[in-house]
Amino acid sequence: MTKASILIPPTYFAVSHARLLGAAHDVRIFAGAARVTDPHALDGIELDETLPQVLPFTDRWPIRRREQVGALLWGATSRRIRRWAPDVIHQHFAYGARAAVSAAKRARRPLAVTVHGGDAFVPLTPLRERGLRARPALFAMQREVRAVYRRADLILAVSEYIAGIAVQGGADPARVRVHYQGIDTDVFTPPEEPMTASVRRVLFVGRLVDAKGVFDLLEASAALVEEQPHELVFVGDGPARTRLESAAQASPHIRVAGSLPSSEVRDLLRTAHALVLPTRLNGRAREAAGLVLLEAQACGVPVIAYDSGGTAEMMNVGETGWLAPEGDVESLQARLSESLSQTASSRADMGRRARAFVVEHRSLTASARQLSAIYEEIRR
Repeated sequence: MTKASILIPPTYFAVSHARLLGAAHDVRIFAGAARVTDPHALDGIELDETLPQVLPFTDRWPIRRREQVGALLWGATSRRIRRWAPDVIHQHFAYGARAAVSAAKRARRPLAVTVHGGDAFVPLTPLRERGLRARPALFAMQREVRAVYRRADLILAVSEYIAGIAVQGGADPARVRVHYQGIDTDVFTPPEEPMTASVRRVLFVGRLVDAKGVFDLLEASAALVEEQPHELVFVGDGPARTRLESAAQASPHIRVAGSLPSSEVRDLLRTAHALVLPTRLNGRAREAAGLVLLEAQACGVPVIAYDSGGTAEMMNVGETGWLAPEGDVESLQARLSESLSQTASSRADMGRRARAFVVEHRSLTASARQLSAIYEEIRR
């Protein structure tokens, strides 16, 4: 498996399938640069990071600079991949893929590429939508994504929505297939004891940016908190964090927890009454899938989301959670109010249905099994 850079947290998806596949396959992850602060994230998986091998003195650099330089070392990464002589190369993201494409071409190995969201929109973004200084970078990314589409034996999309976007961007429909990213339902599990907290906890997990709808959620929560007391917790980091922390100082029911390891996110999910993911249109892009919706439901937590992109594919609407029209804060508030009005019994029933949905349709075990079959298919 290859990826331009590995940052854990938050990108656990890059290693979750690799860990499970490691029982039946010899798996190695190649990256130009990496930052892994969760000591258990790579249990049983070997990470081959190019940057410290080529430039050993870079370990103290800021991660953004390490990512930039690591990307420039794609030729070295390609050579390291070829020396390992894989049977199949699986690249995550259609940009930052030069090392994988080069290795697949030179070693004549099959290449699968998973498009996760933003990468699928790159070919659809006109250069005029960027400033003059940003246009060369966008142009280079467009060339790279198109080259990946031409070279890949199979293009895996994380949702039907993203599959459609990839085809619009030039991917051959015959080589595009939906492969839902799975959730480890042995890790993300409901609490052993039912919740007994007197104040219900509403949780957001994701990047703290306006496009994730954090301020819509803030507004909806503020309008309800007096009549329907609850705690609103934001987990994640990003440019909106400062403003959210200011809101927390003025409103005691708000808490900003920052970025947390996966195990701590799971523990918080188990205490949540509901998880909310109100992602909005961001330029041309919408929510690709929303893995956190699956993590929450696997923990028996009902979910609320804007009907954006692939979010509807991540739940059984009306049975395991609610959708609100994208950007409609009043509807979001109504759905949140409906959730907070649930009796303990109705909320528990919805939580059981949520768990069952993920176990049956979106488990990591099933996803890894499908991925293994895909590898066998394209290496023939």
